[in-house]
Amino acid sequence: MPCFNQGKLDFLKVMARPAVLLLGAGQLGSRYLQGLASIDRQLIITVVDPSTASLDVARQRLGQVSPASSHEVQFTTSLDEVPKQLDLALVVTPAHCRPDVVAAIKARYEVNAWILEKVLAQSSQQVEQIENALDVQSQVWVNTPRRLMPWHQAIKEQLLASGPTALRVRMAGGHWGLGCNAIHFIDLVSWWTAASVVGVDGRGLGNWHPSKRSGFQEVFGTLVVNFRDGSSLELSCNQSDAPPRIEVETPEGIWQIEEVAGKAVGPSGQEIAGQLSFQSALTAPLVEQILTAGRCELPRLADSAAQHRPFLDALLQHWNHSQSCQDQAVPIT
Repeated sequence: MPCFNQGKLDFLKVMARPAVLLLGAGQLGSRYLQGLASIDRQLIITVVDPSTASLDVARQRLGQVSPASSHEVQFTTSLDEVPKQLDLALVVTPAHCRPDVVAAIKARYEVNAWILEKVLAQSSQQVEQIENALDVQSQVWVNTPRRLMPWHQAIKEQLLASGPTALRVRMAGGHWGLGCNAIHFIDLVSWWTAASVVGVDGRGLGNWHPSKRSGFQEVFGTLVVNFRDGSSLELSCNQSDAPPRIEVETPEGIWQIEEVAGKAVGPSGQEIAGQLSFQSALTAPLVEQILTAGRCELPRLADSAAQHRPFLDALLQHWNHSQSCQDQAVPIT
């Protein structure tokens, strides 16, 4: 058995540190960084964003937490500073540039695993570009994270207590960002039912308006999603101040889920209290599971892409009809 002195052992320990790329250091990216900082094992983290202001936000957010280990963190505006071999790439960019960014990373670096933020892209064609750039058999997941949250796991267990069944789900409220956030709830119902999306009807959509994210758009109205097992999801976003509420019709009766209030109430009055988990809290166990076991509970790219395509097609059709244009992408993120 070879004998190593302490210097060589320290060198090997450094060499074994996983390399993580965080591409996108804005509001959400900086929360990912906080989560990465709480991982026990030492990481080599490269944070890339073309905006120095976003990098400053990420630095500040990192300074707000106490790292669990002495991670090596580098902030840069250039992909040239990224290690050639990456254990994990976190792509937290706006949707419009994600296909190009994914292709650029794939062409220049060896990446073992990926997490892509939603919405994946701004058209089904762009989603296909992402799929073509990445091996469909590789470790690529999309961050629709209600699957990871203990509260939603408990809700799912109660909804399906009597076995798998088709569900009628309605979500309604004011100003919750249908274009940006609908995919969260499409994935939620798909997770509950283990059923894929077979159609999305956008005929109930209405007016577009500027998103809170500069340069992007949001839409009011109603979107209807149908699933292969007969389940349906009606998503309504209006201009009221009403907090969003999810209503789930099961054979046993109706569940009311209020995510803002942190409670789910069943047909017999049973209540499940909880809360939505922050990204900063979700990131560490998620990344640890990927690095250790090569798996996680998020949907794989192929499954999420199958949810995205009909959703984006419906939004793009409505955008072009309402704006009297022939755009190739819908301006959501």
